[in-house]
Amino acid sequence: MIYKTISRTLLIALAATTVSCTFEQEDFFEDSASLRVTHTNEKIQQRLVEQSVEGQYGWVIQYFVAGTDEWNGPGFNLFGKFYDSGRVTLASNHQYLRNGNANKYTEANSTYEMLAEEGPVLSFNTWNDVLTVFEDPVDPTSAPSRLINDGEGMNGDHNLVLKALNDEDIIFRGERHSAQTRFVPCDRPWQDYIADTETMKKSITCGNVNSYYVVNEAADTLYFVDLRNGRFNFCERVNDPLSVKSLACVFTPQGFRLERENSFGDNTFQEFTIDAEKSKLLSEDGNTQVIPCWDNYILECSSNWGLDPDAFTAEQKELYAKMEAEVLKANSEFGLDSLAIGIKTETLSDGSQKKCPGLVAYVHGAPRGMGGRPTYTPYVYMYFGKTGFGQMQISAASETNITTDMESLFGTTELKSLCDQFAKTLYGSYAIKPNDYFRPTVAELVPAGGGNTIRLRLKKITD
Repeated sequence: MIYKTISRTLLIALAATTVSCTFEQEDFFEDSASLRVTHTNEKIQQRLVEQSVEGQYGWVIQYFVAGTDEWNGPGFNLFGKFYDSGRVTLASNHQYLRNGNANKYTEANSTYEMLAEEGPVLSFNTWNDVLTVFEDPVDPTSAPSRLINDGEGMNGDHNLVLKALNDEDIIFRGERHSAQTRFVPCDRPWQDYIADTETMKKSITCGNVNSYYVVNEAADTLYFVDLRNGRFNFCERVNDPLSVKSLACVFTPQGFRLERENSFGDNTFQEFTIDAEKSKLLSEDGNTQVIPCWDNYILECSSNWGLDPDAFTAEQKELYAKMEAEVLKANSEFGLDSLAIGIKTETLSDGSQKKCPGLVAYVHGAPRGMGGRPTYTPYVYMYFGKTGFGQMQISAASETNITTDMESLFGTTELKSLCDQFAKTLYGSYAIKPNDYFRPTVAELVPAGGGNTIRLRLKKITD
């Protein structure tokens, strides 16, 4: 018992001394440990209040909860203004607000105080609709009034223990669950910050491209996925990874920030900011890059990408006109709508099905549908290969199988021969240039050795 008492006394003294050494410009070493904590508390409260006076925008509170098996979600942007009276105004538009306010901008008033425990502690000591829901035993992610097994709700904290009082921010950790929370001065009205953050999130995430390369200073490459859902799931490959290191993140008007610092090789990172070209996100020191896997999206997607006829060469335009004529030979009411390249499941002449890359002709049958889906998709094979990041090669296929449509409907025409000729005009090595690196809707294939650029029309982005 004596040993435990001495140990606790030393821990309290050590915590207080650490706070003093790290955060105090004044010399408090002549004071007791408890008085040093009191001085630091006064300094923290002064900082919180000064940033909350009229003409200032208070604080962005990048709030995280401890992940559990029952809940593993994002971080949250809360906003706060603190007053000398002990009153605090918190605001957010997070999805767990109650009373019909989910995802709606909401402000709530409550109280706070600075506690002197084993170090400075910021305590939100009365219920606040914006914050307290994260530690309510009622699980807000499930049916009303459902209690999860341990009664901890989302494992949030209302008591925040000081970790660092820096010039640019204040870092806390949850007293019970240890998730990190960062206070950073807000530089604009709260609803403007929310809108600007949503704009940034939408510009760098979507349902179509939801995986990213992570490249360090040594040009090593790993991946992460699920940024759209506020997670940084760090893995060695996107499909069937052997292991995943998962961290929550919050979005900012400039990019996103992880709850905790992470490392890749010799490089560390925590916050990523969009670069000037809006082609990637850079870590604080610029040595770690996050690059969307737009090239995989273009090369590996199961959809077909339309060839833009406005970019056809004279030879391709002539071939296309001949193909239109051959389609009409099969049936005068047929119509050739477009050509595309991609990966498609086709029924072969022997009745089997196979996923094959190639050139697709979209043909409407009789009567020709207005804006409807093509009735037939005659197909010729060719290969697409990734030769490096943002690079691909289109080459001839060794297979000579003829699709059912090609054989049964167009076997008496020259359509297959013309498709083969058109395919040959596409063979070569290309650099892929998307119109938007995070949300591409058009991609140009620029020939490595010079020549005609192919323009692809990609499918609509899914938010």
